[in-house]
Amino acid sequence: MRRVSLTLLCLIGSLSAPSWSAAQSATLTPPSAPAPACLLPAGPLPTQTRAVFLLDTSGSMRGIGDGQANIFERVKVSINAYVRAEQPDRVDLVTFDSGVRTQRGYDLPGAAGRFNGDLAALRADGRNTYLYRSLQAALTPLTGADRYLTRVFVMTDGIDNDTSQTATAQNALAAFTGRGPLDTLHYVALGATVPADAARALAASGYADTQTVPVGEVPDLTRVATGDGLRTVTDAGQVAAPYPDGTPLALDAGKSGVQLAQVNAQGGVVRLRVPPRLPHGTAVLLCAPSSRAEAPARRVLLRLNIGTDPALTWLNPAADLTLKAGETVNLRYRAAAGLNLDGATVDGLGATGLEGVLERQPGSREFTVRLTNGGLQPGRTLAPALALAGGRRLALPTVTGGEGGRALAAASVSTDPSPAPPVPSAEPEPSGGPARFAAWLLGGAALLGLLFFLWRRSQSRRVVPAVPVSAPPPAVEGIEYREDRTLALVTATGDVSSVKMPLGGAFDLGQLASVPHLSGFRAEQHRDGLSIVTVPADLEVSQGARLLQSGDVVRPGTLLGVAVARLSRAPHPPLGSLVGLGLPLRLLADGVTLHVTGPYGDHAFTLGAGITDLGAAFQAPALAGVRVSSSGPRVLLADVPSHLILSRFGEPAPLRPGTYLPPASELTFLND
Repeated sequence: MRRVSLTLLCLIGSLSAPSWSAAQSATLTPPSAPAPACLLPAGPLPTQTRAVFLLDTSGSMRGIGDGQANIFERVKVSINAYVRAEQPDRVDLVTFDSGVRTQRGYDLPGAAGRFNGDLAALRADGRNTYLYRSLQAALTPLTGADRYLTRVFVMTDGIDNDTSQTATAQNALAAFTGRGPLDTLHYVALGATVPADAARALAASGYADTQTVPVGEVPDLTRVATGDGLRTVTDAGQVAAPYPDGTPLALDAGKSGVQLAQVNAQGGVVRLRVPPRLPHGTAVLLCAPSSRAEAPARRVLLRLNIGTDPALTWLNPAADLTLKAGETVNLRYRAAAGLNLDGATVDGLGATGLEGVLERQPGSREFTVRLTNGGLQPGRTLAPALALAGGRRLALPTVTGGEGGRALAAASVSTDPSPAPPVPSAEPEPSGGPARFAAWLLGGAALLGLLFFLWRRSQSRRVVPAVPVSAPPPAVEGIEYREDRTLALVTATGDVSSVKMPLGGAFDLGQLASVPHLSGFRAEQHRDGLSIVTVPADLEVSQGARLLQSGDVVRPGTLLGVAVARLSRAPHPPLGSLVGLGLPLRLLADGVTLHVTGPYGDHAFTLGAGITDLGAAFQAPALAGVRVSSSGPRVLLADVPSHLILSRFGEPAPLRPGTYLPPASELTFLND
């Protein structure tokens, strides 16, 4: 890479209000430029993106010492804006002054809260700018080119002043031994010139460029790296091509048969000709000349996810994908043989308000993706994906936010009392005198006596059926720590209930409030508010966009969000079609109808004649061997396998075969 041209610097100086973005737009590619050479790399191609930020935290970034402007906080905002706009799958944040100061990695979107917190906490209070030594340390551990397409951003307002001279620009770049063929590096000089040795080394690399930002301004990082990277395409007629109109394009599609339908970019898009039955996930490479002559060509790897992925069979394609606020849809799938689902997660949700959980038992090819609208705006569409551990992404159906939902539904309930039934008018007293009245009185008494006799006789023959037991209440989705230092729980339906908590000492909120999925969340009253003692691994407790951790203190007047992160609370036998109910499980007997109920759902089955194996009835291997039969209006327990205990709810003693099921019993799985 070379220094910014003299013509560009003169143009910047001639503007009354200097602007880096305006200067950049003044150097657009002329439509007459030739299409660049375009060659799809051989071997495994990346399926995810990674952004690496090497950020100068010396005091000059705040205008201290030889610094020319206080830009550090705005640079942090620029980094955050890039992550929100591009949504990389991983972010590495490296800070340096007299060498590397911090080096942290974040897998997104799960670690978004931690990334935001760490970025906000950064301070530019260091001394010196050991640039080359720090760049070498940041590039050395970057591996996984078969999984990640990586963009590296180097941001500094100074030059290397390491007097030891043990590291140079050349050997710093040579440390990037794990670089993939499509990885790029962008050196952004913040109000400073690019050192000559760095410019020569970057230009010789063939994958890096340099850009200079005027003093006091910060870069738009999405424009720094525009037009390259990795994109997923679901519509061949609308492929993003963020280049000036008339920019010549080239495409290498290997042997897939994909072709350009137009040779120049128009309106920021380009159309592709796709052959029929194109394999899902086909990779092609789209190339365009750089907007600056000294920079390498722009190359973007396109993953064509057109059509249905054959690796997944959607078992309930009639599911409603328009979700109102608070609504949930369960998408059931069967994976192709050989597809490894271990470590798979629901991805592509970001901070949209749509929440996704993958529910699957080890060894099972069938799984459920549970999507809940916790804040997706009405009319907005989102295309989630299933992210596999190896980096492969499988497209899931598009979900749309619907109008209305929990809050609107609650407000629309009419408060007008239903009209009272009409009161029958009183009959006039029959005529006939006292004798006729006495006859009526004796006849009525005799009729009442006969009815009472018949009722007592029927009661002596009748067996009272089991009392129906209601399903568990909706799961808790919020914890309100009020101004008066009291706690309240907010359910999925908007109901709020107070919780009596001790004034001194730590307490377990799940045990205190009898809410199973909150068990393990421990807190205690603190001088400054509510001190968080423990947050269990399978629970996410958030304050805004930040996830709470042990040691955090919540101020009075705060509403916390609660979400189950994953099912890791207890041993997980293969529950089969019961996946998603959560643990613990209860068996509710309503006459001869059995309900298997968990904290998040309910399955029902009505018994027929003979003995029924609940494992077969519910298609749940975990219940195989639990055998029952109907005995009049009640359910008789015939057998219980050794891998579980069935007991009356609230009592430890197990139920034995040959006894009737109580209205509510609890299933406990033994940990082998």
